[in-house]
Amino acid sequence: MSLRGDAFRSVDTAPRVRRVAPAYRVVSVPAAIALGSVGGIAAERSHLPWIVGALAGVVAAVLGVLALPSIPTRRATVVLLGLGGLIALRHASYAGVDRSWLLVIWAAGTMLTLVLVDRADAEVAPVLEGGSSLPNRLTETARVGALISLVVVVTAVALVPTVTNRLGRHVWPGLQPTIGDRADATSSLLSGDQLSLTSRPRLSNSVVLTVDAAHPDFWRGETFNVYSSTDSAWTNSLGDDPVPDDSVTRVGTRIDIAPEVYNRSARDGKEFRQTFHVETTYSNVVFAAPSARAVETDKQVIRKPDGTLRVAGADIYRGLDGSDSGFGKGAVYTVTSRSLPVTEVALRAPAAVATPPQITQSYLSVNDGTTTPRVRELAQQIAAGATNRFDKVRAFESWLGANTQYSLNAPLSPSGVDVVDDFLFHTRVGWCEQIASSLVMMARAAGIPARLVTGFVPGSRDSLTGRFLVRERDAHAWTEVYFPGIGWQGFDPTASVPLAGDAHAGGSWLSDARRNAVPLAITISLVILLAVASPEIVAVLRRRRARRASWSASALHRLERAGRKAGRARDPAETPREYALALGQRLGDDRLARVGDTLDADLYSANGAPETDRADADSVLTSLRP
Repeated sequence: MSLRGDAFRSVDTAPRVRRVAPAYRVVSVPAAIALGSVGGIAAERSHLPWIVGALAGVVAAVLGVLALPSIPTRRATVVLLGLGGLIALRHASYAGVDRSWLLVIWAAGTMLTLVLVDRADAEVAPVLEGGSSLPNRLTETARVGALISLVVVVTAVALVPTVTNRLGRHVWPGLQPTIGDRADATSSLLSGDQLSLTSRPRLSNSVVLTVDAAHPDFWRGETFNVYSSTDSAWTNSLGDDPVPDDSVTRVGTRIDIAPEVYNRSARDGKEFRQTFHVETTYSNVVFAAPSARAVETDKQVIRKPDGTLRVAGADIYRGLDGSDSGFGKGAVYTVTSRSLPVTEVALRAPAAVATPPQITQSYLSVNDGTTTPRVRELAQQIAAGATNRFDKVRAFESWLGANTQYSLNAPLSPSGVDVVDDFLFHTRVGWCEQIASSLVMMARAAGIPARLVTGFVPGSRDSLTGRFLVRERDAHAWTEVYFPGIGWQGFDPTASVPLAGDAHAGGSWLSDARRNAVPLAITISLVILLAVASPEIVAVLRRRRARRASWSASALHRLERAGRKAGRARDPAETPREYALALGQRLGDDRLARVGDTLDADLYSANGAPETDRADADSVLTSLRP
């Protein structure tokens, strides 16, 4: 028979009114919090408002704990928590919405519920005749709840990103994409040699990638070097031209990538590792922070002469079942990139080497009809006061920021009109491709090699896992400028982007906590241990204080310590004199009998022991030290 509804106060069999024990009303609170949290997560996964799922979880918890008299409350609570755990495991990895804070609340609520349910069982158990109910332990329960919540938060902050990074997959094939998947893919996920500035990009809220990385960066996809003013489009004239045979070397799933020629940043820069999880149904671009030097994947990869990567054969291979060799949903690949942490000072410094002719030939063609004379004239006017490449590019960025506007609803340029010229002198409203293209052309007009780059901005960061959520709307275009002796450096005229060497670590308190996870975990552990051990520490300090304040307490402590070393501890019932006599017999030292008499006299007589007797006892106790 269930005990949940019977508030017995004795063993008699008189009829009792069935009611829910007050303790189980307390249990229902953290249970409702736990199930409400996972209900919110499940609702988001089902494209419903999270508050709807949260309310459903709260109602389920209250009904399960308080309104099912036919089921033992402990069993009902544990079953509900188990179902909540399954829901959390099922939906926690969903990348569409960042609800990590709900997972933390669920974990804390679940742990607190398990602690309280045992207490509740004791409260509803029959009280023995003549006995009394358990004392109120509200303070103790609150302390336990606070401690559990602290442990859950610290564990989530310190361990979850580390565990997911260490134990998560770094390489995984994912689903095999089909021709239909490729046809439905947005252009930002497809490799191509041309980029039109006259078509509006598709920017939905769908998540296309998630990225495990230590810090945010631009996820570069492709570059373009030739602009046609008549077609208002960019092309990559380098295409997939043959590169040296040793540019791609595979060992198992790891592919080593040779650095782009004349790019010192890619050759000597600091390593940066990223793991990409493909959440969309198709992509054949290998995205990476500039510049990729190694890729771990099961796919065949082609390195283009500009240093970007794509899946080999993704544009021509088709399986008998209509499959494509690009990345499908669930695919995972890991990239190791290299870049120099340059600063403004380094970019302003005179170059130690000249710009290679190959760079000038591929990325400085501006006077061959690719742009209008007034665009060149405008660029020369803006850069007139600058004395180095960096200051000239910053001047162009400042002018664009002050005189143009970013808008996805900007009007399309008329057919046959140069988009860059129309943007700079007519509409002055456009999206990232038009703004970045204008920066490239003005830089080239000032004699600075530059190219257009497409890919994705870092995306928003998941609060719990630390993973970046990259959505279709995060597709972006920016500019890369060549600096002799350094390599390519990115500039984004639509936003203020610090240089890698000048950037300071920032972000939320959660990001700061992750960067200091180990010392934080050690500090919190010490605080918890100190809190748990504080009663014993206080007791020891009080005993020591008492021994310092009383000769008899100090002397008795010394006598007991000598006895423990001799293998004869004092029995709690023994008086100091009895213990001293017994220890004296064990050690064969008759002087201890006198020490026992002095202790009894000091403890129990009105005037205490004489100073001479105390001094003699101290002398005997000192002689007992080994």
